[in-house]
Amino acid sequence: MATRLVIREKQLETWTAIVQECRDSGMKTEDWLAENNISKDQYYYWFKQLRLAACMQASGPQPELPVETEKQQIVKFECANYQNDFDSYSNSKIRIDRGSIHIEIDGGAAPAVIRSIMEVFVDTE
Repeated sequence: MATRLVIREKQLETWTAIVQECRDSGMKTEDWLAENNISKDQYYYWFKQLRLAACMQASGPQPELPVETEKQQIVKFECANYQNDFDSYSNSKIRIDRGSIHIEIDGGAAPAVIRSIMEVFVDTE
């Protein structure tokens, strides 16, 4: 691996010297390339590689984001099986507040709906 890095560094040095020599000549790039027997495609490949290397060097190593390994809390939630009587529950509500999360469920909500809401609520913790 270290050998590859050394080879790459040497290539970048060589390409930098070629690009710099072309720029310092005062000639048009096309004319300089023709005079020095370098293809236009090869020259611009080297130029692109130099730009990429400069961008990588400027950005530096990317910091790793800390990963929290807090164990998730599992909450068991059971709903009794019953038939909803919408008339008697229509005015009641269930309200759950936890931090910035507020949930309000109509009393006539089906157990499956309540279960789904609670699963989402637990997942957001």
